[in-house]
Amino acid sequence: MRWLLKKRRTGIDWIGYGRDQHGRPVAVSAKQHTLVTGLTGSGKGSISGGWLKAQAPYIVAGLVHLYYIDLKGGMEAGMLDQSLIHQQAWSLPDAVDLLRDFDAEAARRQDAYRGITRDLSPDMEPRMLLMIDEAAELTAVAGENKRYASTAVGMLDSILRRGRSSGAVVVAMTQDPRVQSFTLRPRFPQRLALRLNDESEARMALGDIAVEHGAAPWLIPADKPGSCWYSDLDAGGDVQFFRAPYVDDDTLRTLGGTAAGA
Repeated sequence: MRWLLKKRRTGIDWIGYGRDQHGRPVAVSAKQHTLVTGLTGSGKGSISGGWLKAQAPYIVAGLVHLYYIDLKGGMEAGMLDQSLIHQQAWSLPDAVDLLRDFDAEAARRQDAYRGITRDLSPDMEPRMLLMIDEAAELTAVAGENKRYASTAVGMLDSILRRGRSSGAVVVAMTQDPRVQSFTLRPRFPQRLALRLNDESEARMALGDIAVEHGAAPWLIPADKPGSCWYSDLDAGGDVQFFRAPYVDDDTLRTLGGTAAGA
C-alpha cells in the first residue's frame, strides 16, 4: 500500500496530511473520488482546507479548475479566496446548473480523448475538482426542490462514473453516512471518516474491511477535531489514522496570493 512506503508523496496527484500514528507519511490521492464523513465539529473543514491548500498552487497555475457547491449559503466556501473558484453554487438550482456544465465538459473531454488515454492528466486538460460541502443536502431534499434534487443526483452520478477518463475528481463531505441519506456513496472508492456516533456508522462510512482492520472513528474524542481514519477501497481497505492540521480562515482567504508567491 502506498502509505507503507517511506518516501513522502508530493505533487499535484497527492494531498499530504502529515504523518499517521506510526510516523508514516499520509498521502491521499488527489485523483480519486473521495467521501469525507464526520459529525458536526469533527473537523471536516481541516480535510477540505488541507486539500485546497495542497491544490492551490496548481489552481493558480491553471492545472486545476475548482468547482464548489455549498448549499449552506456559501458559509464554508465563502471563506476561501474567491479567485480560486472556477464556478460556484450556493443554492440548489445553481448547483444543478453547475453540475450540468461540469458533466457537459467531462463528456466533451471523453469524446475528444477517446482512443488516446483513459487517464486524462492535468498537462492535457486542467483537472476538474468538484468540492461539495454537505453532500446529503444536495440529494436528500423534499417539497418543491425535489425535482432539482433528482436532477442533481442524476448529473452527479454521471460525473462520478466518468472519473479519470475526463480528468474529473469529486470530493464530497457529509455528516450522515447512511446510503439513504446520500445514495451515491458507493461511487466513492476513497473514504475518510472523522468522529462518528457508533460502529455501524463507521462500517457505512469506511466499509466493513476498514473496521475489521482497526478503524474506529466512533472512539475519536470530541476534543480532537481533525482526527481521521483513511481507507482506500480500491487498495484493499487497509487503514491509516492521522490528525489533519487545522487550516484557519485567514489562510483560506489568502490561499491564491500565497500560492502565487510560492
